[in-house]
Amino acid sequence: MLPDTQAIPRNVEQGMSRPALFRFAVIADTHVNPSDQDLISPFESHRLTNSRLRHTVGVLNALQPEFIVHVGDMIHPVPEAVSYPQAVQQFRQATSAMLAPLYLVPGNHDTGDKLADYVPAGSIRAEYVDLYSRHFGSHFYSFDVQGCHFVVINTSLINSGLAQEQEQRAWLEADLAALTGQRCFLFVHYPPFVADKDEHGHYDNIDQPGRSWLLGLIASYRMAAVFTGHVHNFFFNRHAQTNIYLMPSTAFARADYSEIFQVGQPPENENGRNDTSKLGVMVVDVYDDAIVPQFIRTCDVNPVSAAPGVQRDWPALPPAAGALPTLGIDLRYNWTAQVDIPYSSMLDEFRRKRARNDYPILALWEMGVRHLRVPLDDLLQDEARGRIQAMASSGCRFTVFHFGMPDAHALACISSHRHLLAAFELIAKWPLAADFPERLAQVRAQAGVPLTLSRFWSASGESRDGRQIKLLVDHGFVCMGDDKLSELAAALEPGLVHAAVFRLARSTEVRHGIAAAVASAAEASLQAQIHVRLAADSPAQIEADETSNAHRILEAAFCSHYYRGSAIFLDTLSDVDRGYFPRTGLIDRRCNPRLAGRFLRNLNGALSRLPRLQSLTWESRPQALIGMAKAGSTVIVLVLPGPMTGPVTLPLPCVGRGRWIELVDGVEHDMAPMQAEDQRVLFDGGTGFPALLVFQADG
Repeated sequence: MLPDTQAIPRNVEQGMSRPALFRFAVIADTHVNPSDQDLISPFESHRLTNSRLRHTVGVLNALQPEFIVHVGDMIHPVPEAVSYPQAVQQFRQATSAMLAPLYLVPGNHDTGDKLADYVPAGSIRAEYVDLYSRHFGSHFYSFDVQGCHFVVINTSLINSGLAQEQEQRAWLEADLAALTGQRCFLFVHYPPFVADKDEHGHYDNIDQPGRSWLLGLIASYRMAAVFTGHVHNFFFNRHAQTNIYLMPSTAFARADYSEIFQVGQPPENENGRNDTSKLGVMVVDVYDDAIVPQFIRTCDVNPVSAAPGVQRDWPALPPAAGALPTLGIDLRYNWTAQVDIPYSSMLDEFRRKRARNDYPILALWEMGVRHLRVPLDDLLQDEARGRIQAMASSGCRFTVFHFGMPDAHALACISSHRHLLAAFELIAKWPLAADFPERLAQVRAQAGVPLTLSRFWSASGESRDGRQIKLLVDHGFVCMGDDKLSELAAALEPGLVHAAVFRLARSTEVRHGIAAAVASAAEASLQAQIHVRLAADSPAQIEADETSNAHRILEAAFCSHYYRGSAIFLDTLSDVDRGYFPRTGLIDRRCNPRLAGRFLRNLNGALSRLPRLQSLTWESRPQALIGMAKAGSTVIVLVLPGPMTGPVTLPLPCVGRGRWIELVDGVEHDMAPMQAEDQRVLFDGGTGFPALLVFQADG
């Protein structure tokens, strides 16, 4: 069992998830202008902040939270600006359409920057606090909803030396001391830190000694979550037992943090500031023993047809529906490293600050993927292990892999962190040494986690499927008839190895390869761990057909909802756009969703509302590849369009009304009663994108 998994409702079966106690939403940094025409900033996108807030209000109303918290920088003009009151009026007009109560947190644009010599605007003053109070109300306060306690403070005050700082400090300590078992949520503008609690002070964090004071309270009261603004980008941290969410903006991204992607920006993105895929809101579903945050990308006011629109809300997806499908992903890129952000003559000019690219984490959450595969080195390295621990708090399980027998230090690390792991994958070279079974038994006993075993393929005269392997590192058993798997099963004590690893080459059709691997493993009394390659069989061949890659991913994902005893890993999260085996993935190098990522999110979201699949069959047609599953009386059909266009005849009886979901955007359509041809239903989705059909069987 994972430690302190407060983000996961327990004992919930897929398709029968409990309703949340309530839902709230968090938004950040709307930066409203005094009028829609004003151009305070040199960036063209800044004209859109007011209209983007109005767009966000519509999104929030559709999400139906019980209340909304804005974590600061409601307006763009700073307190010393003469246009401050006009911007407040624009903010009030835009938010007047909100259907839920709105709670406000003061930001640095609202009450002044934190007190520091290096900040670019005027620091907080008593008169600025009074100005805020006249226009927005209290700048620190708390409220209660259904047994939960919500706290708002003014982080610009921290370290200011103002009388209001001491007033806030005394109030907060007394407010928290009065807690009687309620879960407590904290909302602030400045994050305590961006990448590390010991980082130096800069424009985007709380300086010492106030930082340690606030972190001490967060730890002492085991706060359920902390939500912050100011950075206009997503970062995820964990302090003690508390997750800290640094929120993206609804208006624009901070361009300085585009450096974390190590790839350029197209002109329309204004060097990263107008990367509209990074705009959005957070909705948080609160259960009696858990909280489940979900980021909804709002994108832009009027996205063009080729651009994604507002993401569909799948409240059961991350991961409120209990047991997750077994689809996992290899984290090939360094997902834990901190990046030096260059000093830029903008907000920080005299020192580098550090940040970490947490957008891959956000992508995994929103797609409902919680099974991750990483090298053992990640577990052994302190910084990476800290991120593994943070991810485990949100329900992720890790399979760590290693070539050859691990040493004593590695085994001790695996054992002491086994609560974070789903399995330890050992890659062995054939022929096996005579003492291999004995040594493997020692590894299993000391590691204390399920053990999976893979066969390494060398280039020294071995062949795979009749082809010579040269200068390629490869591993995994053949799906059917692998004599080495039979040899392994005969050599080992029953139960010693949990699963065998199978590698599905790009040339192997996913549905056939997975079924064959599961059957082959069962013959050896093992489970299957299946690695589905998106990469080509040649390191020089580019797999850039995004639709083809997306269909391969959907095929694997649909199988994962049926073969739940097997672990299925995709070899690619983000694009590989250089080096060997270039291909597109689920997200691009700026960590924005590819077609595949959007498809997978909506497939997993739709299936999270349904019972578990109990059968699965496939039919290939010129018009489409069709996967048909049954779950009780429900029939579920995945349609992956083929090279020929036109209606698809489905292999099931006519059943009357149903519904179909466009996997590109999650839009759902009713299906009117249809006439069948020879007891086969005719379906024409008309979009050219994959679709999921759901209806009740007639027999």
